[in-house]
Amino acid sequence: MKKPQVDFEYMRDLIEEFFKRPAIRSSLKVIEEAGITGWEIWFQVEFARFLAAHESKLDWAREWPIEFDYRREKTRNFLKADFLIRKKGSAVDRWIALEIKQHVNAGNCINNMVSDLAKVAKMRKSELDMRSIWALGIFLHDEKDIPEMIRERLIIAGQSYHEGRMITKPISRTGFSYALF
Repeated sequence: MKKPQVDFEYMRDLIEEFFKRPAIRSSLKVIEEAGITGWEIWFQVEFARFLAAHESKLDWAREWPIEFDYRREKTRNFLKADFLIRKKGSAVDRWIALEIKQHVNAGNCINNMVSDLAKVAKMRKSELDMRSIWALGIFLHDEKDIPEMIRERLIIAGQSYHEGRMITKPISRTGFSYALF
């Protein structure tokens, strides 16, 4: 699937704005210090609240059911994209999909992100006019070469790697980092 630069910049800016919110950083700090796991749904609810109140008045949907292309997926009929986002002024039926993953380990998180991208790529093309598909992963900061790890895992999974359309960044005042690709 294509990954237009304009979509990357839009998603990057949304994610950066979200992580600048003091309440989010404070919650992530508590999650880190208490060793809390399984907080992906909490994160998705907070991100939904952020989108609902966003000044740009974008359209969004969470857990929207999308039919699989039966030639590419034999075991399941539907998938549910974590988020579908349409920025104001875009064609009414053109969406950006965002899959969200969290894991304390960067490598496991990236594997799960790549797996989600492969899953969404199996959707029926006539089901929804998808502009692009992105994965956001949140993990404990890691000194490894995360961009190289992302590149390798995408290539191994047979997914396209778009070097200029990826960001990894520490989340200020927390022990977490995120990757968007």
